[in-house]
Amino acid sequence: MELTEFGFGGVSLMDRERVAFAINTADSAGKPSSKRPEALLLTDSRIIHISGNEKQRTAVIASVRDVEAVEITSNREGYSAYLWAALAVVLSIVLFGTIENTGVKLASSAIVLLMGVYLVINQVTEPGKPTAVFRAGGSEIKWEFDYGENSEDVNSFINRLYQIKESSVNHSGAPTNFAPR
Repeated sequence: MELTEFGFGGVSLMDRERVAFAINTADSAGKPSSKRPEALLLTDSRIIHISGNEKQRTAVIASVRDVEAVEITSNREGYSAYLWAALAVVLSIVLFGTIENTGVKLASSAIVLLMGVYLVINQVTEPGKPTAVFRAGGSEIKWEFDYGENSEDVNSFINRLYQIKESSVNHSGAPTNFAPR
């Protein structure tokens, strides 16, 4: 089965493997809705996270049986906003020291300083983007999503994942109950 409907031509599944649940950024015609297409697919045996265009495609694949835990966390940006804010403070001091006209000196320094303050306030007050992290062995699959529109999809994806995982354990002949001794 080709994955063209999810915006990824040239990528196919194994024989008799089918997609059980999908969250993707492609529209109904299979065209990516963003510059960097991305899809999180759950098949009857694997989780597949594909991102990027044909030249820079990245894929992370994990077996459903190997999934140990799923974590939903808030993914924050790094320290770059604080670095830019510090640079704005330094630049406002340089502007204040080098410009001779008092009005321009105060206005330009204040504008640059306020930009730095905005960056710090934005970093502190804005919640990070929610991320679902699927842990399987030594690998992780990370899926960033929006709070409102994709939260239900992610919850349904996780529920379906554990349904498939449980049914594969039950059908493999492994005992479903642990008998203590």
